[in-house]
Amino acid sequence: MRARRGTTRRGLLVRMGLLATAGGALFMVRDRLPWPPLQPRFANGRDTPWLALPERGGLIEIPVAVNGTPIRAVVDSGAQFSAIDRSLAERLDLPRTVAAPILAYGVSGGPSLTHTVRLDLVLPGLAIPGLRAAALDLAAISAATGRNFHLLIGRDVLRHLVVEADFPRARARFLTREAFRPARDAIAVPLRTKGGAPVLAVQIEDAPALDVLVDTGASGVLALSAAAADQAGLLVPGRQVSSAHSVSLGGLSLDRLVTARTIRVGDMTLRDADIQIYTPTTGAPAPSGLLGTGLFRRFRMALDLGGDRLVLVRSGLIVVPMPEPGR
Repeated sequence: MRARRGTTRRGLLVRMGLLATAGGALFMVRDRLPWPPLQPRFANGRDTPWLALPERGGLIEIPVAVNGTPIRAVVDSGAQFSAIDRSLAERLDLPRTVAAPILAYGVSGGPSLTHTVRLDLVLPGLAIPGLRAAALDLAAISAATGRNFHLLIGRDVLRHLVVEADFPRARARFLTREAFRPARDAIAVPLRTKGGAPVLAVQIEDAPALDVLVDTGASGVLALSAAAADQAGLLVPGRQVSSAHSVSLGGLSLDRLVTARTIRVGDMTLRDADIQIYTPTTGAPAPSGLLGTGLFRRFRMALDLGGDRLVLVRSGLIVVPMPEPGR
């Protein structure tokens, strides 16, 4: 095994369940909480303005405010619930909810026992009052990745709206489902929901297709669990394997890295693409794989979890008129 220099970032997958209970039980407790469900409020009733994305990192990272305090947030479809940095929640004195303690898992590393808090989330053109979020050590993850975010916007929020990310132009926005209209040349990628999570079928080389989680909190193209990678024939003797570091809720881990001849997603084919291979913690509810934003960097992407839609539009050339000589 040869070492690869540098640190690559695998996404921020947050998987939560009740203590010593499967994740589905958490939904049952959540549904019984004595306050209304989320009600996102768009200022104009349909969409937010376009928000600038950082030039580096490849994530949907946007400016928001929590209880009036400006911070940065990452839109993370791999997170079952939204999460806020624990130390920030303490500084803002955010009220704890009445829900039972929960365990939060990354794709590797041990679980974290934590609680949930309630907050008011605001971003340009959109307000989400009364959001329930897990209090996690996000500051350590953001520091390890060179970012400065303190909030994950998870699937509990994304189920209520459409997020559109125009990666070539480094911008993103949110829309109501009724306001979203796919472009005529849009590519519709088959998207399904499994256990509340958005999944796509991916075929690696000649192996049978497998379902992976669409994770906008992951900056790479594809990461697979060791079992899924073995099933796809990526760990057979003779295949070249290198190593790479990754960061998730469980901490820093050393993963394997292999190159696949082809990766097929819908009608798209990627050639000679790197696949990161992680080893989940025993008993952790980790998925078979993560499909990250690295796949979408050439596209304007729209993710509609409530409508089971993933829509991609190839970015065209931006023509800028040149001034006439002498003007």
